[in-house]
Amino acid sequence: MQLTGSYKFNHEQQAVWDVLMNPDAIAKALPGVDELIPVEGEPDTWRADAKLGIATVRGKYSGIVKLSEQNPPNQYRLTVSGSGQNSIIDGTTLISLSYDADNQQTILNWEADVQISGKLASIGQRLIGAAANMMSKQFFQGLEKQLPKS
Repeated sequence: MQLTGSYKFNHEQQAVWDVLMNPDAIAKALPGVDELIPVEGEPDTWRADAKLGIATVRGKYSGIVKLSEQNPPNQYRLTVSGSGQNSIIDGTTLISLSYDADNQQTILNWEADVQISGKLASIGQRLIGAAANMMSKQFFQGLEKQLPKS
């Protein structure tokens, strides 16, 4: 399944990049996640547990989050693999930043390719797409709250 979206931050691009690279900030912003635990020997890789609910599929999910293909402060790839509630979720997201000097905003665009199987896949792509868009908005709003006040 392909998903895309964007979000506008009223902050400089470097400040947005810095919060996107901070695992504590990411954990605070991810719905249902309490912390990202570094995976020993694997840079920019963390283990995460999340409590999520999408439609009737609610429960605990565990997985790995990895940052790669970093081109500071412009883009990186986020890879997630996890399982829970008789479901498997694998995906990659390319996150790109650009600065709109006229509006003094950093624009974040994301393109995701997600594979879902099991019980979670049974609720349908349309509902999963809507849930993903809602969760991404919550995530970016959570990050924005952690940026320094302008």
